Amino acid sequence: MKKFLRFSFWLIFIIGVLLLGLAFLEPRDVTVTRTVVIQAPAKVVFDNVVDFTRWPAWNAMFRTDSAAKINYSGTMGQPGSILAWIGDDGKIGAGLIRNEGVEGTMMRYTFTVSRPAEMLADGYISAKDSGLYTIVTWTFHKHFEFLANATLVVLDLDRYIGGDLENSLANLKTYIEQYAEPIVDIKEVDHPGYMVAGIRDSMQWADFTSFFGDAYSLFLHTPDSSITGPHVGIYYQWDTLRHRADVMAGVVTGNTLVPVNGIIFSQLPPSRAYMAVHKGGYGSLRHAHDALMRYEAVMGRTHWLVVEEYPTYPGNEPDSNKWVTNIYYLLQ
Repeated sequence: MKKFLRFSFWLIFIIGVLLLGLAFLEPRDVTVTRTVVIQAPAKVVFDNVVDFTRWPAWNAMFRTDSAAKINYSGTMGQPGSILAWIGDDGKIGAGLIRNEGVEGTMMRYTFTVSRPAEMLADGYISAKDSGLYTIVTWTFHKHFEFLANATLVVLDLDRYIGGDLENSLANLKTYIEQYAEPIVDIKEVDHPGYMVAGIRDSMQWADFTSFFGDAYSLFLHTPDSSITGPHVGIYYQWDTLRHRADVMAGVVTGNTLVPVNGIIFSQLPPSRAYMAVHKGGYGSLRHAHDALMRYEAVMGRTHWLVVEEYPTYPGNEPDSNKWVTNIYYLLQ
C-alpha cells in the first residue's frame, strides 16, 4: 500500500512539474489571422460582415449545423448587436457573437461559447479598400489562464480556428462576388465631346494600373501648361472573354502641339450617352460596366465608344474611398 501511495505521489508530482513547465513554455495569448481578397467595394463587403443577419449565408460554422436556432438582437451594424445560436453539442454547441465596436470598416467582436464547453475569445474583422480590390482580415484572439495554456501543446488553434476562418472568408468572397453586386444608377445624358491627348495601347486588364500611371506621368513632365485638363480613359474595344482592351489614357486639351513623344489625339464628338457614376476603388468598376451593358441591352441600344472621366483619382486623392469615375457609353 505504501509503495502504491509513494508511486502515486511521485506520479502526481512529475505530472505537476511537467504541467508547470509546459505552462511556462506555452504562450498565454494566441492570435489567429486569415485574409482574403474580394473584388467588390469595401462598403459592400463590410455591410455583409457587420450585419449578423447575413452571417448564415457565408459563415462556415453555421453551415455545419443547418438545424441550429439563430436569434438576433440589437440594431444590426451597430455596437451591442448580437447573434446567438443553439445547436447540436457535437457540432456548434451554443454561444453568441457580439459587436463590440465599429471603426470605419472594422468591427471588433467578442465570441462566447457556453456549450459544450465554456470559452471566451475576441478579435476583429476589417475590410480595407486597396483601390483595386478589398482586403478582408479576420483576427481571432484567445487568452488562456496560467496552467490552462499548457493545453496548447496538443491544441493547435491556428489549424483548428484558422480552418474555419479560411472557409468562412472563402464563402464570403464567393457570396459577395456572385450575389452582392451593388446597385448602379444609370441615366441618359448628353456627352459634350472634346479633344483628348494621350497614349493608346492594347493590353490585359491587369496592366491598366501601370499603363495609366505611366501615361499620365508623361504629362507631368511637359512644360506646356495647357496640358492640365481632366484625366480620361477611352476604351475602343472591350474583350470580356480574354480580359483585354484597346485603351487610351489621356487628358482633355485644346492644344494639338504637345511636345511629348508618343502622344496621339482623339476628337470625341458630342453624343447621347448612358452614364453611371462609380465611387470608390477601381476593383469594383466592372460592376458599373456590367450594369451599363445590361441596361443597354434592355433598352435595345448599342454604344460605339466607352469613356471614363476621373475627376477624383489617385493623383489628387490618396483615399480610394473618395475616388469618383464618370462612365459614359456613347450611343450609336
